[in-house]
Amino acid sequence: MFAIYAALTLIGGAFRFTSHEADMIHLVELVLRVSAGAVPHLDFMTPIGHWAILPMALLHRAGVGLGYAMISSQVLVAAALFPVCAWLSLTRLTLRQSLALFLVVMGLCMAMVFGSADPLISLSMHYNRWCWAASILVVIAVLIPPRTPGTGYVDGIAVGALMAAMAMTKVTFAIALAAPVIFALLRGGRSPDLFVAFAAAFAMLLAVTLFHGAEFWWAYAADLLAVTGSENRPMPSAHWRALLLSPAGTPVTAAVLFGLWCLSKGGRRDLAAMLLLFYPAFVFITWQNFGNDPVWLLALALVLWVVSDGLTGPARLLSRGTALVATVLILPAAINMLYSPVRHLMLADDGFRPMLESHPDLRMATARGEGAWVKQTVIFPQKTEPTVFRGETLAECELSGGLVARLERDAAALVSLAPELDRQPLVADLFSPHWLFSDLRPLAGGAPWYYDGLPGLAEAAHVLVPACPADIRARRHVLRLLVEAGVILRAIGETPDFKLYRIERQEKAASAT
Repeated sequence: MFAIYAALTLIGGAFRFTSHEADMIHLVELVLRVSAGAVPHLDFMTPIGHWAILPMALLHRAGVGLGYAMISSQVLVAAALFPVCAWLSLTRLTLRQSLALFLVVMGLCMAMVFGSADPLISLSMHYNRWCWAASILVVIAVLIPPRTPGTGYVDGIAVGALMAAMAMTKVTFAIALAAPVIFALLRGGRSPDLFVAFAAAFAMLLAVTLFHGAEFWWAYAADLLAVTGSENRPMPSAHWRALLLSPAGTPVTAAVLFGLWCLSKGGRRDLAAMLLLFYPAFVFITWQNFGNDPVWLLALALVLWVVSDGLTGPARLLSRGTALVATVLILPAAINMLYSPVRHLMLADDGFRPMLESHPDLRMATARGEGAWVKQTVIFPQKTEPTVFRGETLAECELSGGLVARLERDAAALVSLAPELDRQPLVADLFSPHWLFSDLRPLAGGAPWYYDGLPGLAEAAHVLVPACPADIRARRHVLRLLVEAGVILRAIGETPDFKLYRIERQEKAASAT
């Protein structure tokens, strides 16, 4: 499985994506910043963990092209998880179960779509897939004891390393799974495994502390708190109640409850109690992930399948039936992820163009970069007030497509409006990647994806206010914070797409005096 997916990933020589340009621009900015030596949280604001970006950045720093570094990093992650897959297979699973585990984990690591049933190609939210792969391995390790005693040290090292890696990739997974993992190991009488897991996780995170300093964790926590407390950032997708009782969520809930009932009736009440605690953790993670794909159903299916071998009578048949149902419920998203490397390999290159001229192996669908579109409010809902900034009522419109084309034009206009500009301006919008499309440098302390506050204001020399932003709530929030902070701005030019202001710090200091 590893060899097949690695070959499908690496044969193409470039990465061609067909959707989610905004997410890809965000990822590119993260990778290029880290490749240049910046450290997330310390040098720029992001809730995404350092290790979600580091494999791509290290490959690019070593001379690999940007697009090829992105997809090659997935092979590295799969290679890192390969030994854990092999260990769990040898100590717990049958041959068929091992093949299923490898298919799931290798497929999640090297997929080229975030999920859903849409036949897209993008590395958007790749860190969710990586953490799902790691979390499935953790679930198998803690819920399914090894056939042979005396293997706990290896299990503990694997669990601790995977939990630490998830904390450094997307901390939501590690936080949500911590309590269920601890309970499962204690409930299963595997306290030594738990101590080893704590030691392994502590050693890995201590190494991070020694490398980046204790301030790394304070900065990481500050970024996470800023995101969780942001009024500007809505839920990624559906409300959590929809994951339980909506038309799509109810069958998932029913499958879990029936699986717990099967385990109880089959004499595995201990495992049912452990799985019951994992369920809300999985729901929380799914709620935090865009698209709300319940990928954890793959873990549930594997656990029920393995445990059914030790059951007898109707409980065995019902457990396997529930495992099959769980697989069917997630099958559309699973097939989409598993098949995406093949779909990527079959794309004709003549329909793509470089997203950035300096990185020709990162290619986007040409048709998605040829124009730009907006949607505009013509009748305001009740209790909705238009945005007023510096005495001017701003248009209530949002960019609905063509982000790359818009950024290319804005970057060119910036140079003509402010020839002295040498750095990325502070942008009153969700994105501020204009430096990628020009000779500007990134804004120190800025935010590749805006969540809250005024990140980068300390170094910013200009403020860019788009006429039709990608997110009108972000524009309104940034402008309100600028006014509240008393930032003095001087208009220096405008285009049909934006207005550019210079930050007058000397004038502000003189006024304060």
